[in-house]
Amino acid sequence: MHDDLTTRRVLAMDLVEGEPIDVLAEPGAAQARRDKVGLALERLVFRELFELRFMQTDPNFANYLLEPGTDRIALLDLGSAREFEPAFSERYARIVRAAIQHNRPALRAAAVAIGYLAPDEREDRARGVEDLILLITEPFHEDAPYDFARSKIPSRTRDLGFDLAFRKGFLRPPPPETVFLHRKLVGSFLLCARIRARVNVHALVRPLIGL
Repeated sequence: MHDDLTTRRVLAMDLVEGEPIDVLAEPGAAQARRDKVGLALERLVFRELFELRFMQTDPNFANYLLEPGTDRIALLDLGSAREFEPAFSERYARIVRAAIQHNRPALRAAAVAIGYLAPDEREDRARGVEDLILLITEPFHEDAPYDFARSKIPSRTRDLGFDLAFRKGFLRPPPPETVFLHRKLVGSFLLCARIRARVNVHALVRPLIGL
């Protein structure tokens, strides 16, 4: 925003030029370019969460442009931005560290700390929440490129979530801060799937969470 040009009725902002990120979903797009942009998308999400602690939480595909010649991502529309407290980012980092290490006791403790679980949650429900977290964090688990187009995380997460809610009766709402984070995280996975990107998310996230 340009304060010197903005009035009560006119909001003056930069004009950002670029091409829609959807061009990478077209058959002729090179795989190396898809992977490069997918890496940038995921790096953006995790820098927003763990480093900047300020996140644009609307992952609508139209909110991303590719700058000409560089493929640098231009991020549009900060009307849905969210600021995270350092303590929240650290609690989420604990969840990611436990998921990467497949450490279920640490994962459960971190889920309680952030508010996903009550300390006295019924065992089958607590186990179901752990399973759901491990599924959502699947791209982080292995030190290798993750093929988002083949994983179908959103549909698998939906099925597991329905089972947890309707068969196990787990209806605890997630902490409010995580709702916006989940929207951005899953949205980035959907976008990487749409452009058929393969990204080593494990290598990307480890330095940001102290592993």
